[in-house]
Amino acid sequence: MLNELRTSLRLRLALIFVAGSLGTLLVVSGFLYWTFQREINLRNRLLLNARVEEIATILNRHPGDLAALQEEVQGEGSPAFEPQTSFRIISGSHLLLETPGMAERLPATWFVGQAKTRRHHRRYLMTLRTEGAFIIQGALDIKDDERMIFSYRRRLIYTLITGSILCAAFGFWAAHRGLRPLRAITESTRGITAYRLRNRLEPGRVPQELRDLVRALNDMLDRLDHAFSRLSQFSADLAHELRTPITNLMGEAEVTLTRDRPVEEYQQVLESSLEEFRRLSRLISRMLFLARAEDPQTAIARIPIDAKKLVDEVLAFYEAVAEEQGVTLEQEVSAPLFGDVDMLRQALANLLSNALDATPRGGHILLSLRSEDTRTVVAIQDSGRGIPEAEIPNLLDRFYRTQNTHHRKAAGTGLGLAIVRSIARLHGGDVTITSRLGSGTTVRLILP
Repeated sequence: MLNELRTSLRLRLALIFVAGSLGTLLVVSGFLYWTFQREINLRNRLLLNARVEEIATILNRHPGDLAALQEEVQGEGSPAFEPQTSFRIISGSHLLLETPGMAERLPATWFVGQAKTRRHHRRYLMTLRTEGAFIIQGALDIKDDERMIFSYRRRLIYTLITGSILCAAFGFWAAHRGLRPLRAITESTRGITAYRLRNRLEPGRVPQELRDLVRALNDMLDRLDHAFSRLSQFSADLAHELRTPITNLMGEAEVTLTRDRPVEEYQQVLESSLEEFRRLSRLISRMLFLARAEDPQTAIARIPIDAKKLVDEVLAFYEAVAEEQGVTLEQEVSAPLFGDVDMLRQALANLLSNALDATPRGGHILLSLRSEDTRTVVAIQDSGRGIPEAEIPNLLDRFYRTQNTHHRKAAGTGLGLAIVRSIARLHGGDVTITSRLGSGTTVRLILP
């Protein structure tokens, strides 16, 4: 039972409902019982005090009128009549008058004030009043009232038991019915698989309280669908990228082994194979870097960096290539830089390499660092051929190459900009690209 309570939402809701209903019934029943008992007791006290007040009035106005007193004290009937009220008047130490039979039922010594007592299976409400030289003792038989209160209490207990049973039954039914939308959501999600990620839940068919849950599930399915599509595309691209060099290696080896060849030809085949191996090594290294960079638990230390020194190092590394291609390299550094120096060096190197590949002879490349509000913007601006606007949204995808790739001297892996974006996101930033055909391209690396 305890384990079921911990795991069953329906049982929890039902028990909460039952507890709340039972608590309400207890409070209401207790209040009704207290009110009923209080009204009965108050009525009896008022009745007894009123009769005592009448006797006190006669004693004050007509102290010698024993007939009026006797009528008031003994006027409720014959000896066979069982009176509801009984009175006794004492003058000094002498009994003046009393209701017949009162001496046996209620001795004078029992009266010490207003109280209740039980005598011979009866309940009495008693009062004592001093009026001048007289003492008035009054008693009211409340047996019938006590029996009525007991009967009322018993009915309330039966009502509580019956109400508790009905509340428990209704609570379980209400919880079962109230959780029906959750069961519907469960049934709908069971039909969603890796090959049916485009199915979505409809928020309009569930209660208001569950719409946020449905929207969150739909958002999660959107992310999973997008991630699965990217993974499928990535697997296909990776297989294609690996197949090309492996096919080249196998083809060269098979052709070489068809007959005996001079040592020089074997050497050429090995050199060609070595270049393919290097390409495979670069591809694998970059894929490992992207895998580590996209791990949610990956963290970097953002420390102050000498931005001018870092830019000089990167430009110096590509200075010889730029001179050979007839491209001018320029820099403008006017902002601080924080982050992982090795990662940022790799990002700048990837961006500068892409810019050199896209810039014709006589062009120029500007590497700038400037501040914008609380951010540092690293921009690589070239005067190259530019990129068609339709291709810009895809440039940061893995293995994507523009239609102008064949112009390059050596085809890359298509992972350079993807690595730059991963580095930017590790630093809490992002990458933006703007370009126009014939006017060059600007890549902005935005860092906190």
